[in-house]
Amino acid sequence: MSIRVKVAAAVLVVVAGIAYLSLMGFQSAKTYYLSVDQALDQAAGLGDRFVRVHGKVEPGTVDWAVQQVTLRFAMTGESGRAMPVVYKGVKPDLLQDGVDVVVEGRLQGATLVADRVMVKCPSKYEAAGTQAAR
Repeated sequence: MSIRVKVAAAVLVVVAGIAYLSLMGFQSAKTYYLSVDQALDQAAGLGDRFVRVHGKVEPGTVDWAVQQVTLRFAMTGESGRAMPVVYKGVKPDLLQDGVDVVVEGRLQGATLVADRVMVKCPSKYEAAGTQAAR
């Protein structure tokens, strides 16, 4: 086998590897948002698939276990139905009752076992007390 054929084969293997990794990255990035209601309705069909779910933190449900570094809370959808969330990791600073969250993870029954919890920032901030200086 000539050197040209060996180099061409090596280049082909590298290009195929890069194409495969790019395709896998694209597949995981194209996950769309489900609402809490949609996720609960489709829970049986979703199985162990990776999902991204949007909802609001249900007031009074945030339970932060510092020693175990485990966060538990429920998020609600438009209908008011709640989905429990369990997350092992650092609690996001802005997580509090009533804020919008996007949670990525896998469903185990009706519970979302999260890999990532993101708090959606409000689009507008208001000054506390007096009007902000101009």
